[in-house]
Amino acid sequence: MVRSREANVDADDGRRWRAGPNGRRIGVLRVGSLGDHLIALPVYRRLRERHRSDCLVLISNALGKSNVKLVGPTDILPRALFDEVHAYPVGSGPKTVVETFQLFRRLAIDLLYYAMPPRSEAQRWRDRAFFRVAGVPVIGLGADAARRAAVGSRPGTCEHETDRLWRGVRGGPDRRPIARSELSMELSGDEIAAARAAIGVAPRCAVTLSIGTKCEVNDWGLDNWMRLVAELSKLGNIDRLIMIGAADERASSEALRSKWPGAAINLCGALTPRVSAAVIAQSKLFVGHDSGPMHMAAAVGVPIVAVFSSRNLPGAWFPLSANHRVHYTMIECMGCRRVRCLDRAKECIRRISVAEVHASCVSLLGVG
Repeated sequence: MVRSREANVDADDGRRWRAGPNGRRIGVLRVGSLGDHLIALPVYRRLRERHRSDCLVLISNALGKSNVKLVGPTDILPRALFDEVHAYPVGSGPKTVVETFQLFRRLAIDLLYYAMPPRSEAQRWRDRAFFRVAGVPVIGLGADAARRAAVGSRPGTCEHETDRLWRGVRGGPDRRPIARSELSMELSGDEIAAARAAIGVAPRCAVTLSIGTKCEVNDWGLDNWMRLVAELSKLGNIDRLIMIGAADERASSEALRSKWPGAAINLCGALTPRVSAAVIAQSKLFVGHDSGPMHMAAAVGVPIVAVFSSRNLPGAWFPLSANHRVHYTMIECMGCRRVRCLDRAKECIRRISVAEVHASCVSLLGVG
């Protein structure tokens, strides 16, 4: 995927998406990439609703410097959510601390919602001390806000990241379920038209694949994807195979496209993230890794088959969609948070067979 808007928002002049209303300046601190912001989208919307008359400011990390696969919030989120977006300096050295202090003093935030990934007690203590010195009131920095519940809504799963974020920032009881509208990316007519132009003749039954990942331990392997595509080609009802992803995933996706006997198109690196979401919306099924595109499929309401490693606890990052099949291995080292697995050679994701993933695809496509 390519970026449609500025991903690196300058910290000195945060990009204003729309005219800010009169009122307090309310900050939301959230770092991450495509999936991190889509998972937080319901939380963003509820904070927008809570602070209708305030200026809502998103503070997020500058992306694309160390990893070109990262996608910034201005490339994916609906424009109406935030009045300003500012870059959050990432790092732990003295220079970064000074830059961060200067940023918050300059922004003059009246209240900050802390929507960061789970932090250790030492990190939370450090952040509490920092914001106390900076004079910024914070909601969501308590120990309970950073702790995942032992059991989530389904047996054997932990608290979902969206639920954890909302529990931390809601400031009061609110257990309403996530509504379909809260996940909407609000794709424009132009974005939908661009997706249809990229696909060509409207397919009856398209399957979109995204086999890339930023995290090596999450990679199921090209051989497994090749075998899965070979099995899917035997179904006969899929009239279009579509590959989406970043430019560096084009070659591996091309290997899949070249083996597909029917119509197939490789769009890796050719579309903006939001147009990629509009492409997924034209599909009957999305198949991919635990990744940003998987969360886009959930946002546009397309059935999902996802292959997960066990680096995160089960349920924490599953798609916010009722119509999905997630393949995940319950293993003694689950929740390791590793980017690479050297001692067990990715045993968790290697246990997932092509046959079981294929069966999930067949089930969601309603064939067999």
